[in-house]
Amino acid sequence: MIKSTKAAAKGELVFTSFLFVVAVVVLVDTAGMTKSNAVGFVGPEVFAYMVGGLLLLLSGSQIIAVLRGERGTPEGVEGGVAVSDPNWKAFGLLAAALVLYSLLMPVLGFPIMGAVLYFMVAKAIGAKHNLRTAVIAVLLSLAIFFAFNEGLQLQLPSGLDTAENILNPVNEIAPGEEIVDENGVVVEEDGGW
Repeated sequence: MIKSTKAAAKGELVFTSFLFVVAVVVLVDTAGMTKSNAVGFVGPEVFAYMVGGLLLLLSGSQIIAVLRGERGTPEGVEGGVAVSDPNWKAFGLLAAALVLYSLLMPVLGFPIMGAVLYFMVAKAIGAKHNLRTAVIAVLLSLAIFFAFNEGLQLQLPSGLDTAENILNPVNEIAPGEEIVDENGVVVEEDGGW
């Protein structure tokens, strides 16, 4: 029993030490990033500093907890009862959500597919109230969409361009093809490749 406890402590210490090293590498690499004058107050390094700092804080506190003797619950045990059967329904729902998101997000845009993804993940982990879950998913998706588009100036696909392309199709011009107006006059010539 003592040997297995020491092995568990060693495994937890190795894992949390690895996370600590990853945090240090992220922070050192972020400090070495070239600064751009084109970016305002929030540059590309801000997010990396936040992730690295949070990872450093959490992994450092976990290392201290392991060294003090706190151990995690072994995997496969929930509330003292061994769990043998995986939840295939939840796994299938999560897999379907990810496949749908990756296939339809460029077409339907982030607000719609983000809400679908959040809703399906919530259902997979046991959400009971469909209407409340759907409202929260839509609000969360819109909040993230506007935070990225307006706050960070990182454009997520809106899906509106797809709707516009369906309503107003644009004829693509082949390389070397001339554009002629209704009077037969060449308006523009595409030079090709």
